[in-house]
Amino acid sequence: MSSSVDDLVARFERYSNLDAERADLIKSLLERTREYEYQSENLQIELEHERESRTRYQLELRKLREEKKALDYTINKEPYVVVLVDGDGAIFHDDLLRDPQKGAPEAALRLRQAVRSHLKDTPLGTEQVPVIVRIFVNLTGLAKSLCTAKVIEQEAHMRLFAELFTNSRAEFDFVNVGHGKENADSKMRKMLTHYYNNFQCKKIFFAGCHDNGYLHELREHEGDFEAKERIILLETTPAQLSFKSLDFTMTRFDSVFRTEPLRAEPGRNLSPTVSKPVAALASPPVEQPSTVSAPVPNKSSPVTARPLRSPDQESIASSGNGGYSIQYPANTSSTYASAGGANGHQNVSIAPAKTKPPKVIDYNFDGLRIDPPSKYPSNPSDQASYREKVERIKPKAFCNGLYLVGRCERKPNCPMEHSVKLTPGEVAVHRYKARTTMCPHGPECDNYNCYLSHHCPHGLSCSRGGDCKFNGTDYGDLHYTKEDMEPCTRWIEGNPFPIRLD
Repeated sequence: MSSSVDDLVARFERYSNLDAERADLIKSLLERTREYEYQSENLQIELEHERESRTRYQLELRKLREEKKALDYTINKEPYVVVLVDGDGAIFHDDLLRDPQKGAPEAALRLRQAVRSHLKDTPLGTEQVPVIVRIFVNLTGLAKSLCTAKVIEQEAHMRLFAELFTNSRAEFDFVNVGHGKENADSKMRKMLTHYYNNFQCKKIFFAGCHDNGYLHELREHEGDFEAKERIILLETTPAQLSFKSLDFTMTRFDSVFRTEPLRAEPGRNLSPTVSKPVAALASPPVEQPSTVSAPVPNKSSPVTARPLRSPDQESIASSGNGGYSIQYPANTSSTYASAGGANGHQNVSIAPAKTKPPKVIDYNFDGLRIDPPSKYPSNPSDQASYREKVERIKPKAFCNGLYLVGRCERKPNCPMEHSVKLTPGEVAVHRYKARTTMCPHGPECDNYNCYLSHHCPHGLSCSRGGDCKFNGTDYGDLHYTKEDMEPCTRWIEGNPFPIRLD
C-alpha cells in the first residue's frame, strides 16, 4: 500500500515539475510576445517615418530636378564663343590691311569662318553660336609700325581699318588701348578671367602666344580639365616654347593673321631690340667768345650752315650726368661757317657727332615703373658750386624742364630760372635733388622724360620709416624689395612694342 502511495507522490512531483516547466515556458513566451509587440510598434513608427521621408525626398528631388533643368537652361541659354586678340603682336594679313574698305569686312568674315571651322566637329558645331571678338591694340603705335614696314601707306589707313572692322559686326570690337605700359596685356588678362568665369562662354580663343607675359595666368589653369576644354591658344607668329608645354589645345588661323613678325624696309629698324646705350660725353662751354663747339656734319651729305640761336634761346648740351644751359652772345655770328672765318681769328673746334641713346622705361613683374639707380655726385666742387648758384637765384629755383629735359614747355610764362649756366656736374647734383621728389603719377608713370622718383630711392634701407613720403601713398608702400627692382618689361621711346626681359 505504501509503495503505491510513494508512486503516486513521485508521479505527482513529476507532473508538478512538468507544470512548472510549462508555466515557465508560457511565461517566457508571453514575455517574448510582449517584446515582439514592442518591436513591431517601433518598426511601424519607423516605417511611417520612412514613408514620410520618402515622400519628402521625392518632393525635394523633383524640386532639385526642376532647378537643375532651369540651371542647365540658364547655362546653355545663348551660348557664345569669344576671340581675344593682343593686336600689338597678332596682326592681320598685309592684303587685308592695305585696303581698309574691303580688307576690314573681309578680315571679320575670315575670322568668323575660321572659328566656325574649328568648332564644326564639336557639339557647338551644330549650333550657330555667336562669335564675339575683342582686339586690344595701341592703334597709333601699330599704325606707325605698319607704315615703317611699308604694309600701309598712311597711319590713317589703320584707323579706318579698325573703325570698319568694328562696324562690320555688332559683336566685333577693335579696341584702341592707347600708349602705356602693357595696356593690351592688362585688358587681355582681365577679359580672360571675365569670360572664363561666365559659363555661357563655351570657348575662349586666346591670341597671345607671342608674349610670355600671359604664361602666369594660363599656368593657373594648368591642372584644370575644364580650362583645357574651354581655352584654346591661338598661334599667329611662332608661339613661345613655354606655351606649348602647357598642354592647351593650340590652333592657327593662317588665313587671317600674319605668321611672321613685321619686318622693316631696308635701312629702317623695326626691331624692339636696341643696342646698349652709350652715354655721350660733352665738355663744359669754353668761356672765350672766339671758340665754338659744333658737331661734325654727316660726311655722306653736303655741309650746310646751321643758324645759331638768338641770345634769348637756350641750347642744351647733354652728358652722362645731364646737361647745361648755353647762352650765345648777341654778336655771335649767325652760322657755324661764318664763325670760322670772322676776322680770321676765330677757331672752330670740331667734335665727333655722338649718337643719342634712346630713352627707356623699365617695369617690374607687377607692372610698376623702376627708376635707374641714383647716387649723389661725389665731386665736392660740383656740390659747392651748385649750392652757391642755388643761393644766388633764390627765391627762384632752376627749371627742371630746361636743365633736366632740355626744353621748357611753359616759356615765356615759366617762373623758374633759365639763364644761369650749370656745368654737367652741377646738373648731376640738380638731377639727384629732383629724384627726391615723388612723381604724382607714381609707379604708373609712362613719361620718358620724367625726372622725378616713382619709388623710394633707398628701398628697404630707407631710414625715414613711416615719415618717408613714399610710405602710405595712393599707390601703397613704394619701398621696393630687391625682387621688386628686377626689370621684367622694357619700353623704348619710339617703339610700339615692349621687350620682355624675364
